[in-house]
Amino acid sequence: MDDHRTDAVFHGFRPVALASDLSKAARARKLLRKKEMLKETKRAAALAAGADWKSDDSDSDSPEHVYREPPLPDLLKDEEHLCLIIDLCKALISLQRYWDALEMINLCLKLASSTLSVEKKEELQALGAQVGYNIADPIRGFDCARSIVSQHPYSFAAWNCYYKVVSRLDNRYPKHSKFLNNMRIKHKDCIPPIIIAGHQFTTISHHQDAAREYLEAYKLMTDNQLINLCVGSALINVALGFRLHNKHQCVLQGMAFLYNNLRLSGNRQEALYNIGRACHHVGLVSLAVIYYQRVLDTHEDDYPIPKLPNESPDQVENRKPGYCDLRREAAYNLHLIYKNSGAHDLARQILKDYCTV
Repeated sequence: MDDHRTDAVFHGFRPVALASDLSKAARARKLLRKKEMLKETKRAAALAAGADWKSDDSDSDSPEHVYREPPLPDLLKDEEHLCLIIDLCKALISLQRYWDALEMINLCLKLASSTLSVEKKEELQALGAQVGYNIADPIRGFDCARSIVSQHPYSFAAWNCYYKVVSRLDNRYPKHSKFLNNMRIKHKDCIPPIIIAGHQFTTISHHQDAAREYLEAYKLMTDNQLINLCVGSALINVALGFRLHNKHQCVLQGMAFLYNNLRLSGNRQEALYNIGRACHHVGLVSLAVIYYQRVLDTHEDDYPIPKLPNESPDQVENRKPGYCDLRREAAYNLHLIYKNSGAHDLARQILKDYCTV
């Protein structure tokens, strides 16, 4: 009952309905009034323009919507059409229209998930992962990268693609943590997820946890250069902690793994620089000078940057010659040691010889 009515018998009495029902009725009444006002406005505008006015209420008398057959009902079933769609996605990616390509890829994977062949599905997922590590929001391509790794759990190329997407996400992204844990439980002898876990501990400066993960990977593959480098650098960082009692032993263990990396690489310039940097980091400057000088005496050729799946091998990278050479970095660190020891003339000479354009 409306309390504002004066001609009602029960005027002044409290309504029987609940307060929530009354508020819903009031909102509905306001909405109906708003629709009536909008209808009147449209009617006045139509009459002013001289057009015929047809109320929206007449739509209820119109026949039901007639189903229209799509012009290409078997678009995603035809092999030629699928190849055309994939080529179109590649063209959009080359033009950096990543969102358009990703939308098309997701629609194809969603609408034709049961009819796509394994090869076409993997190709579309690889393209989606490529878009994922190129766009500003890598979450969009995470599902594609995860699908690739699920299908090829022992492929280093697939894990490289996955980690390039994940490295731009938050370390606590729940889907990534859950997926990585499931892969480690399902494939206990799979090394890449263990290394990725170690990398993530390193990025947040949990070096002891990182060393534990790297040593777990070392048990599975002892002759891998990257694993030996990761274990050595993690142990060196652990030795610099405040709560460690056997720091000297930890430094020696870390240097042993770095020397393993040097042996496995065949005395490469990068391995020499890593040992010199580790000695410099822990204060063994006399040894650091020796290895920095060996870096300066070593010539390193340029090597092509590894390509991820579906990256065009024909892309010309704008890199100047010598992008694999570490002599400038070694010379700069060496000049810092000379400068701190008081040999300013020698420090200036090193900069002039190696760090001057």
